Amino acid sequence: MSQPGRLCPLHYQTGPDALRTAPLYRCPTVYLVGGLYGNDAALAAIQALAHRERAAGHPEPLLVFNGDFHWLDADPAVFRHIQEAVLNQAAILGNVEAELAQPTPGIGCGCAYPETVDDATVMHSNRIMARLQRMVAETPALHDVTRQLSGLPRQIRLAVGDLRVGVIHGDPESLAGWRLALEQMPAPGRTTSRIRRWFEVSEVDLFACSHTCLPFAQRFTWERRQALIFNNGAAGLPNFRGDRRGVITRIAETPAPVPALYGGVLRGVHCDAVPVAYDTAAWARRFRAIWPEGSAACHNYARRLAHGTGLTPQAANRLGDRRP
Repeated sequence: MSQPGRLCPLHYQTGPDALRTAPLYRCPTVYLVGGLYGNDAALAAIQALAHRERAAGHPEPLLVFNGDFHWLDADPAVFRHIQEAVLNQAAILGNVEAELAQPTPGIGCGCAYPETVDDATVMHSNRIMARLQRMVAETPALHDVTRQLSGLPRQIRLAVGDLRVGVIHGDPESLAGWRLALEQMPAPGRTTSRIRRWFEVSEVDLFACSHTCLPFAQRFTWERRQALIFNNGAAGLPNFRGDRRGVITRIAETPAPVPALYGGVLRGVHCDAVPVAYDTAAWARRFRAIWPEGSAACHNYARRLAHGTGLTPQAANRLGDRRP
């Protein structure tokens, strides 16, 4: 596990206790946009969803980019566009932004991939990161990027109605942690001592994360308490079998004005996985222009962009709430 791309630097360590004093945002509607991955077409679709909320008379959503908003945008103009859009809202560091802000020798992409991810994928991810780092270093128009990214927090809190949300990238203990991956979850209806401790120490009701690239939502109950984990997978990549849409997490005092993939209610607040129906043809052209056949990103993502993953929304819905 000493291969670059599998290592997790010590300075990536966080803690659930740090969430108690993390920056706090109070708002009636939030979109959690984890894993945009440089997809400007998905960004436009998310902005259109926010506009649809306003047009329907709902409060304007706060967009919260919880890491890895850069990745496949190895084009200075696209990169700059995404950077400006993100910094106009709220954001935290993902491992991608951490390694762009201050590259760690020998770490590679900073993904801290587990053994279940094959070596070829890890190698190609390291090459994607190296290309992004070179572009930022060699493009005068991007020289302020490292300073801007360095100033982002690793965790933030949200207060939506009576619901307390901890926004993280990986897991409560690491920026690039995988303990909130779907495959790490206990069976629905069960709560591990670790998950219980994370919620109790952090004093939140919901963890909103991404990093692992596969979405799910799960409800946890112990004693008289309930809590939720929402991993939105990727806003800028397909998430489900035969479905090329991205996914965001919407948390709001009002019901979603668009059909959700799955969702639940906690403390009177609506929590939903909402699809991002971006212009797949436009993004495919952009992707191929930046990452042609044989490139690192083409190896890692071309099939997923065309066909989705092996996951279904039914398998991702571990809430016990059979809606919508």
